[in-house]
Parts: sequence; C-alpha cells; structure tokens
Amino acid sequence: MSAWRDWIGSLGLMGWLLWSSAVVYSPALPKILSLKEQAVDAQPTMERLLMALIDGTYQFCTEPDPQDWRDGAGACFNFVKQETTLDGYYGYPHSGDFICLRGQVTGDWLSGEGFVTSWAGQSWIEVPPEEIVWDREGRLFVSQADVIQHEGRISQIVFRQARLDLQGLYQYPESRMTSPTQLCDWSAL
Repeated sequence: MSAWRDWIGSLGLMGWLLWSSAVVYSPALPKILSLKEQAVDAQPTMERLLMALIDGTYQFCTEPDPQDWRDGAGACFNFVKQETTLDGYYGYPHSGDFICLRGQVTGDWLSGEGFVTSWAGQSWIEVPPEEIVWDREGRLFVSQADVIQHEGRISQIVFRQARLDLQGLYQYPESRMTSPTQLCDWSAL
C-alpha cells in the first residue's frame, strides 16, 4: 500500500511542479507577444522608406520598371524629395494626364495639395464639387477645388486636399520622366 501512496504522491508532486513551472514562465508570454507586435510594427511603410532616401529626384510607379524605351509603366509619381516634403507630379508616362502634388508622407500616404493645368488637349469643363478619385488605379483622391480662370476658361484647378496612396509602388533606379520643376510651377498659383 505504501508503494501506491508513494507513487500517487510522486504524481502529485510532478503535477505541482508542472503547474508551478507554467506560473513561473507565464511572465515570458507578454514578452513573446510584444516581440510579435514589434515585428508587425517594424513592417516598412513608404514613410520610413522615403525618409531613408537622401534629398533628390525619384520615380515610383504602379508597375515594375519595363527596362525598355518607356519612361515608366502604369501610373508614376515623379518627385523631388527635400527633407520631409515631396514635390512632384503623378500621372501616366507619355501622356498629358498628370497632376502636380506636394505634401508630407504619413505611413503609406502623401497628403497635401495638388493642381492641374488646362491645355488644348486636356481641358476641364467643370470643377468637381466633392472628393473625386483622379486616376484609374484608385490611388489619388482630390477635393476642395479652387478655379483659376483665364479669359473666361478654366486655366488651372487647385485642389486644397490631395491624398496619394503610395503603398506597393515600385522604385525605379533613376527618374526618367520630365523633371517636376519643369511641369509644376507652384509660384504661378
């Protein structure tokens, strides 16, 4: 009988040790969870990637570099980075479809303002009264339009609110599109 008592006592002791070890190691669980949370938080955002770049001119597009004669593929954001400000344009290479943008990057979004200029092949008949999605990709949202008229026609539309989703854009090795300083003259507004 005493052998059974000793064996049951041993099981009880082993059970208690197992339970107490779980209690002793349970404080480690929050550390493991916080490491996982840190890994998720450490995912690179465009803000982190862009702020790591030195000041200069860059080109990011919705499609990878075609590595041919084209200046870019898909819709492209060609910009000058100056400290925390991006100043450039977003549009389609080899077309007149583009909008000038400037602003700050937060997370994966450029937030600021934009403007478009009317020209013979690209004129605006009316100004959108509310926020619109400017591009086919659904990345650029503009609103709060102010019209600058010249000779009774819409000459420029300034959007006081512009938001561009930068997530998933491909960085090209060099900017091949027309310089933003040639296309976007903010001083004329």
